[in-house]
Amino acid sequence: MVKKSSIRYHTGYMDIQICTDKQIWDKGLLTLHNNEFLQSWEWGEFQRAIGKEVIRLQWDDGQAQVIIHELPLGMRYAYAPRLQTTDYGLQLILNFLKKTKYVYARIELTQSLSVVSSLSSVVVANRQPQHTLTIDLAKSPEKILQAMHPKTRYNIHLAEKRGVVVKEEKNSEVFWRLNAETTARDHFKSHDKMYYTKMLASPLARQLTAYLDGTPIVSHILVIYGDTCTYLHGASSDTHRNTMAPYLLQWRGMEMAKSRGCTYYDLWGVAPLKNPKSEIRNPKSCFNGYCWEAAHPWTGVTRFKAGFGGEPRSYPEAVDVIFQPMKYALYKLARKFL
Repeated sequence: MVKKSSIRYHTGYMDIQICTDKQIWDKGLLTLHNNEFLQSWEWGEFQRAIGKEVIRLQWDDGQAQVIIHELPLGMRYAYAPRLQTTDYGLQLILNFLKKTKYVYARIELTQSLSVVSSLSSVVVANRQPQHTLTIDLAKSPEKILQAMHPKTRYNIHLAEKRGVVVKEEKNSEVFWRLNAETTARDHFKSHDKMYYTKMLASPLARQLTAYLDGTPIVSHILVIYGDTCTYLHGASSDTHRNTMAPYLLQWRGMEMAKSRGCTYYDLWGVAPLKNPKSEIRNPKSCFNGYCWEAAHPWTGVTRFKAGFGGEPRSYPEAVDVIFQPMKYALYKLARKFL
């Protein structure tokens, strides 16, 4: 697959190369049918813009974008999000990373690999959502609406009736103001202002904002890559919550994605979904044909997203592959105090 590269390494298995050419990288993803935006060239450039080191590895029949993160005490680790590869490819990547003195590599795969069980690794929480719902945009708008819960369809029409207007724009100031209200209200961690500003500067990003009488009340950041539009970040005002603007904004997002040729709309993160007939030890919550543990921290957002329908998708558990056990233990200890 790779015909040119700036640097070539030998891992003990075969040559692996660092790619510095966007056209070659994009061609590789196309050959692999990889539509994960986290492995796209543009996402790597966004990571560079916020200060991360990015390494793009390629070999004969695969590739992997790896992001380097700083740790306390001058240590570093490598992170490969939504990695699509084989057992052989993963071993190749890990052999390369082990030689570059990282403490560990955090790997989030798109599919299970048998080689993982033989690695010196520990299961950790996924940084990217492990479970999601994906809407099939190849269906007609009528079919997509029909798959939604009646209350969700009602709220979409209610927002229109109450005068909510949705605009596509890139305005990081609007998003940041609404994000400040959201984080104060819901008590969750947020990226800093520069993060969202740089993200919106990326050609991958789209922003939809709902206005009421000229005032922004909800704003979404979406990413379009390949055949998929992903709802990545949302922020909302403390006021005018009875307008049901978030419902209309999601629907407009689907319409926008469909108009740009996307086949799928990824709602990006829900609680693990169960079959309504399956047993759940803890009290469960069900909506629109989906069930999940009611006590899950994402139960509220899951109910909201489940109302839009879609196909559940799950990714394997993330693992930390440990290269330097002593330093890894030190890092884990340092996390408790820093």
